[in-house]
Amino acid sequence: MTSKAFNKSISKQMWQIAVPSILANLSTPLLGLSDSFIMGHLPHARYLAAVALGAMFFSILYNGVNFLRMGTTGLAAQSHGRGDELSLNQLFIRGCISAFSIGLIFIVLQSLLSSAFFYFIEAEQAVINLAAEYFSIRIWGAPFALMNYVASGWLLGMGRAKEVLYIHLYMNISNIALNFLFVYGFDMTADGVALGTVLSESTAFLFCMYYVMGYNKSHFKLPLFAATVLDKIMDPIAFKTLFTLNRDIFIRTLCLTLTLASFILLGTRFGTEILAANAVLMNLQNLTAYGLDGFAQAAEVLVGKEIGKKSVKSLRAAVIVSSKWAIITAAVFSGFYFTFGELVINMLTNIEAIRLISMDYLIWVIVLPVLSIWSFQLDGIFIGATAGSFMRNGMIISTICYVVCIFTLLPLWGNHGLWASYSIFIVMRALTLVVKYPEIEKRAV
Repeated sequence: MTSKAFNKSISKQMWQIAVPSILANLSTPLLGLSDSFIMGHLPHARYLAAVALGAMFFSILYNGVNFLRMGTTGLAAQSHGRGDELSLNQLFIRGCISAFSIGLIFIVLQSLLSSAFFYFIEAEQAVINLAAEYFSIRIWGAPFALMNYVASGWLLGMGRAKEVLYIHLYMNISNIALNFLFVYGFDMTADGVALGTVLSESTAFLFCMYYVMGYNKSHFKLPLFAATVLDKIMDPIAFKTLFTLNRDIFIRTLCLTLTLASFILLGTRFGTEILAANAVLMNLQNLTAYGLDGFAQAAEVLVGKEIGKKSVKSLRAAVIVSSKWAIITAAVFSGFYFTFGELVINMLTNIEAIRLISMDYLIWVIVLPVLSIWSFQLDGIFIGATAGSFMRNGMIISTICYVVCIFTLLPLWGNHGLWASYSIFIVMRALTLVVKYPEIEKRAV
């Protein structure tokens, strides 16, 4: 195969994964934007602030165990590259057992988790009460939400990005529709948004099982629940191995989640209106992050697959092709926010004070896409290589830098210092990984 034909083949594989992944990912922040729209048009800013706090709390919980998705994708891609059907089936079942168990633990410990979270909140009591009500409802969807992580990661590792897209579209479109129904049809507020999320997450797992079992039946000789697969499925040593492999990703993700959580928590010190404005702007940043993550997920799958095949040439081509288009897309996001940012903010809320505050800080949302693309893309590359230790160490260093910036910049610049600290954190994530990239290519030798 000529070099041109080879690169064309890699590009085709990349787009087959990236496009559905981008569309699937974008549906998630669009849900956040719809929540901002619904709450932002209620009579008081407390509703928007409460949903922002509640959603952020579940971001802490779920991102803390996001290794269920990330680790599954990398391991599945590598097993797929080796053609190991037994490992693939057992990976999915053990992942679901782990996810459901963790979700049940969250439900059992909900009072303790809620108390610990709201202990650090410095918001008006009405906001805290609404956020607590949101939490007490949404927590019941935890087992299904986490099993959706496993199923999406497994399908993505198989290169089945279209199926992941369909699952996300169902989950988020149904969520948006239910939120509108409960809030405007039944006069609910934050509790209606939480209930809509629980119902959409729970029913989405049925689609996950449909696609996983369908892929298994059409592509594998070994059935998903065959006796060979289920034999020793509860083996403690196997579960220990699974969690050991994901330990570094867990530590990395925990640092990331706590950093993002601190962004919201520190924002509460500036009052309800700035808290609400930060929530609006962070939803735009999330839109960027989830959109660009489609290219990172393409890199995850291709890098993992080529490491399984031991092909350095293909691995390098996958990195170059996916990164090139990710950078271009990041520039498009920045241009969009520069041109239409004010219009988008005005659509999301009709509360004039929040509109004006959001415009004061819009510049950060404009520059963040071109700053953050490097860390997103490198995350995908390292996840595909299951290089968790490098990701862990880099995230720890980046978090330390963030803390230093918070203590330095927050007293000087207030909320601008908060956004500046977050931006520096994003850049440090990339710098700490790029120096370790040569180690990734060695894994394909």
